Formats: sequence, C-alpha cells, structure tokens
Amino acid sequence: MVDHTMPKVDGIHHVTAFCDEPQVNYDFFTNVLGLRFVKRTVRFDVPEKIYHLYYGDEMGTPGTIITYFPMTNMPMEDGMVGKGMMRSVGLTIPEGSIGYWQDRFDDHGVEYTMDERFAETAIQFEDPDGLPYELVTGESDIEPWTEGSDVPAEHAIRGMHDVTIHSSDPAGTMDVLEVMGWDRIGEATHPQAGDRVRYKAPEGAPCGDLVDVLIRPNAPDGVMGVGTFLHVAFRVKNNWEQDEVSDALRENGYWTTSRKDRDYFQSRYITEPGGAVFEYATMDRGFDYDQDPDAFGEEMRVPDWLDVDVERIEEILPPLETN
Repeated sequence: MVDHTMPKVDGIHHVTAFCDEPQVNYDFFTNVLGLRFVKRTVRFDVPEKIYHLYYGDEMGTPGTIITYFPMTNMPMEDGMVGKGMMRSVGLTIPEGSIGYWQDRFDDHGVEYTMDERFAETAIQFEDPDGLPYELVTGESDIEPWTEGSDVPAEHAIRGMHDVTIHSSDPAGTMDVLEVMGWDRIGEATHPQAGDRVRYKAPEGAPCGDLVDVLIRPNAPDGVMGVGTFLHVAFRVKNNWEQDEVSDALRENGYWTTSRKDRDYFQSRYITEPGGAVFEYATMDRGFDYDQDPDAFGEEMRVPDWLDVDVERIEEILPPLETN
C-alpha cells in the first residue's frame, strides 16, 4: 500500500519563468500589475549572463513571489505553453475588483478575456512574453503592497490564488499532489478549455493553496523557452522538513534532486509524471537577511559564496531602470 504520510506542504512558495527584455518585464509587473520589485540578483550558474528578478508583496512573502530569468544576453528560442508543463498562474484580487482591473487593462493596452469556474471570476491575460496569467476573485490573508504603486489598496493583488498544471499524465500529477497531502476538492469542465481537477493544500498558507490539473490530452506538447514557466515551488518549513518531503516522495517512487542553495531559501526538485517541475523551497531565511526591506530591489545582490565581480556583472547585463 502506498504511504501518503508526510510533513505538511501547505502552499505555493513561488513560480519561476523565462522572459526576454528585463526592462519590459519590470515595467509590466510593477507599473501595470502593481507588484513590488523585491530582489535583483543573478542566475547563480551563469551569473555573468542572466538576471534573476523577483516580484511580490512588501516582504516577498512565500505565496506572493514571481521570479524571472531574462534571457537577453543568452538568446533562447521562444517557447510554447502546452501539455507537459505549467500552464498559468492565478493572482488573487478582492471581490468587487473586476471592473477596476478591466478598466486598468484597457488603459494599459492589455488584452484580456473573462472566465467563470469554481464559483470564481477570472480575468485572463498574458505578460509581455505571452505567459498566461489570471486575476481571480478570492480570499487571501496577504496585505497588499501599495507604497510604490498607483493601484488602490482595495483592488491590489494579494498574492497567488493558484497554479495550473497542463499535465501529460494527469493521474501521475494528481498522485504527487496527494503524496504531498493535498486534497482533491472539485472538478470543472469546459467544452473548449478542457477538464480541470482542483487540489487544495492543508490549512496554513496565507495564499496560494490551490493547484488545478488541466486535462486536455489532444493538446500540443509545450516547448520550453522564452514565454514559459520553468517551475512551481511549494513551501516547506526548513531543511529537515524538506528532507522528510524528499524521503516520502522517493518512497512513493519519485526521484528528487539533492539540495540546492538558492541563498534566500534551500531547494529540492522533482519532475512530476505529467512533465512539470516541482520545487520544494524552505521558509527559514527570507529576502531581508541581506538587505533592509526599505531598499529591496535597489541594488544587485549576490550571495557571499558566489565569487564574482558584481560591478563587472552589472556592466555586462542589460541596463535595468527601476523607480
């Protein structure tokens, strides 16, 4: 009998994606969506080629974080979102904010469509590189960050709502979620968009506690590249719990990587049977350990263990003007 007992994985930590121009990416997520620019660092394995940009709430709370690798200096073919990868990210907005965001998108020239599912209203749109996002009405314990944004607090984004996995093996994806302790709570059918099975995390996360498994078996396979998601990361408390999660996954037949030092958290990864990459990221450090929160995003930060010349890297990387 399969043992599905493991420490609590109670929500989403962050998502990571590929984009092209860092300035375009920054302008969209800060000036259009109103998120905070939390951190500017580098991709540690190729620090002289690629930024790592982080957006979120005031403190970069797990469950609010969206990160990007801009590939301008390391050209990457355009990708295609499809089966076998992450499909989209839902961001939480309060009830009564749909009209505000429709008007805001109209003002900024952002095209959108509307959808209804699971008794929620979703505004579907894409980032500048074609990545699918949604603004979804829902509940959240996240306080909005509005100090550097013109989005009123009553309409501001309050962290993640969900991620959607377009699985090439829905039964396998759902088994991994169940090994993680997540509960199947509903299904939705759309004649064009495919079937969805919704999973919810155990209680505890302030936001980002839903995963939808999208079932469209005849859809084309995704192609990794600019304009696609790299992975979704889930929250674990510390290294000990991360090890316990890894052990439980391995006992149930899933291979996990060794621990990777990501400076602000420690990570392990699996590629789940449906093709998406799941990360398990710790919550025992955070983004304020190397920088005062008032100065988030103002200067390049790299870990002490990465032996690089920061000034030289800044000369090589594309310019990025922040405000």
